[in-house]
Amino acid sequence: MLAECSPAVLPAAPAGLGMCAALAPQIIGKFTRDRTMMDVSKRTLTGAVTGRQRMMTAFARREADHVPVAPDLSAMVPVRLAGIPFDRAFLDGRPHHGYATATVAEAYVNAVKYFGMDGWYLYGSLPEICPEDRPHWDVTWAPRPQGGQTLRFSANTPYGELSQAKIYPPDQPPWEEEKPLKELKRDWPRLRAIMGEDENWRWADDFTDRDRIGDLGVFSVCIGIPQDWYFFQRQGGYNVMFFDFVDEEEYIQEIMDFYTRYALARLRAVVAAKPDEVFLGGSVSSLSASNITFFRKYDLPFIQEAARICREGGVFSHLHVCGKSRQLVDIVAQETDVDIMEPLEEPPGGNVDIADVKRRYGHRLCLKGNINTFQFLLRATPQQVEEKAKRLIDACAPGGGFVLSSGDQCARDTPDANLFKLVEVAQTYGKYR
Repeated sequence: MLAECSPAVLPAAPAGLGMCAALAPQIIGKFTRDRTMMDVSKRTLTGAVTGRQRMMTAFARREADHVPVAPDLSAMVPVRLAGIPFDRAFLDGRPHHGYATATVAEAYVNAVKYFGMDGWYLYGSLPEICPEDRPHWDVTWAPRPQGGQTLRFSANTPYGELSQAKIYPPDQPPWEEEKPLKELKRDWPRLRAIMGEDENWRWADDFTDRDRIGDLGVFSVCIGIPQDWYFFQRQGGYNVMFFDFVDEEEYIQEIMDFYTRYALARLRAVVAAKPDEVFLGGSVSSLSASNITFFRKYDLPFIQEAARICREGGVFSHLHVCGKSRQLVDIVAQETDVDIMEPLEEPPGGNVDIADVKRRYGHRLCLKGNINTFQFLLRATPQQVEEKAKRLIDACAPGGGFVLSSGDQCARDTPDANLFKLVEVAQTYGKYR
């Protein structure tokens, strides 16, 4: 027997809840390229341009009416604008199968409307259909004395019990208190059993939420690349992860191979359902912390195959590697079929001269980024935002293939005035015709 397992349906009150999927607690359109080009030509003649069309045109490295503008709002700004506690937004008890929750996704769409920007909806996914006898996560809930809530996850597997926990503060997104892989060789067989060690993986055929964004923007599904996935499973952070890579090289390769098979099976199901793009999440692969050796060994083969599957299926592939990523841009542009790369962060968070990347790879990649969030957008004046946005448009907009955006997720308290100014500049100074 098979049953739907919904990894992001979380309880809104103290309760236990059965869940099936290794990423259960992780707070992790329909046109082919040819059809997209037909659609672009048609709407250029009519002048009726939607946010989705504008983004898809840029993804195809062509010019629309003006430069698309899609600062990465993800969760923090939308939830602030919604005026609800973060723990309530992330624990809404509603069915949802992708990044964050249905409430956060709705808050994002409302933020798109509020700022008048082009939407980049990264909350989509397909429900996984799991055998009823596969081990699953049970969840218990408890309030925290200082506010917010704690969710504790436990699963009984043939190899023993596995546990993890996540903290949901009222004023910021959730974070992991305890990850599942604590003693690697003891806990990996348990996690593998939860993921489906028989590799009998299935997903539903259709998305349930693509109408939520509609023509306001592109509909995306997030899938983590191997280093990113492993980091969110392994207790101890980067230090322990890198020791694993060196001390347990053969064992880690087996783990990464298994995850790659799982993630590519999910990717094939997603591509068959025809999102606008697949978003390959690689924050952990940033050269601010990791290195090119690990990127080439664990991530690059996955990215190459994922981008190939996307291209053959008529779906754009979109890679995110934040922080220092300039050397990775060369590898991605020269050795993969990835269509879009972001956030191409400028200093101090990153090391990317996006004007140079445009000159070198504008014929190959759509570029999305690259305005610093934690110093500039958070603290600049609207006039300073305008000046920087104009410089980026001058350098990157000609010929299309550029989305004006932030260099990662905007901070919760980013001034609305700065985001409004970014949108205004794209819509006026960024006009193509």
